[in-house]
Amino acid sequence: MILNISKILFMLLMTARIFGLFLSVPVLSDRSIPQMIKLVLALWIGLLLGMATPMPSDIPQIPLVFVIALVNELFVGFLTGFICRIIFVGIEMAGAMMDMQMGLSVAATFDPANGGQVTIMERIMFTLATFLVLATNTHHLFLVSIYESFKVIPVAHFVEYQGILQQLGSLASKLFMTALDLSIPLLIIIFLLDFSLGLLARLAPQVNVFFLGFQIKPMLGLWIFVFIIPVLANDISNIFNETMVEIYKFFSNVKV
Repeated sequence: MILNISKILFMLLMTARIFGLFLSVPVLSDRSIPQMIKLVLALWIGLLLGMATPMPSDIPQIPLVFVIALVNELFVGFLTGFICRIIFVGIEMAGAMMDMQMGLSVAATFDPANGGQVTIMERIMFTLATFLVLATNTHHLFLVSIYESFKVIPVAHFVEYQGILQQLGSLASKLFMTALDLSIPLLIIIFLLDFSLGLLARLAPQVNVFFLGFQIKPMLGLWIFVFIIPVLANDISNIFNETMVEIYKFFSNVKV
């Protein structure tokens, strides 16, 4: 393959879109991964895809136009990963709801990977989802999606994002339902425990049900979580499948 200025600029534009994906997509955007490694990986993938993707004839070579095209490619990749990220947040929200019901919401710690406070079950759900992403090769699907985007949205072509706000709003509105679907078994059982402790408080006022519940609910919640891990794994895998559907829905809505 003969490299010329147009081919190098073409690969740089592809690399920008891939790097934009790495900035927002779950797992690959984790802050524990150094930015230099992400950049090198994006350059390597961009080089490989640049050899397999037909190069358009209208690659901009004027510096200002090229910079604008570079920012546009970065935004396309970022938006693709952001759609995945919104759905992934629902999984973390399920852990936060579990923590609130188990009484562990006060045990928040600083997480350098997220740059903020996270609770125990929230971090466990994030770790479980990350493990499933790697175990089921879902991160390969993320890379496949960005490769497919080059067919739908050619490099150096500006696009109109039709319906993207409606799609993002719809995904955001489903966050609570996703979190509720994942956490509902634990929430119901802990609620029944609270109801039982309430009856106990009426029957035996001398029993300190607050102190008793503070000891029982975390242990009971952890045992329930261990038992429902297979169900959670299946539900999270289904969520990953919905993620790919949303990505292709985004590609179908754009207009080149």
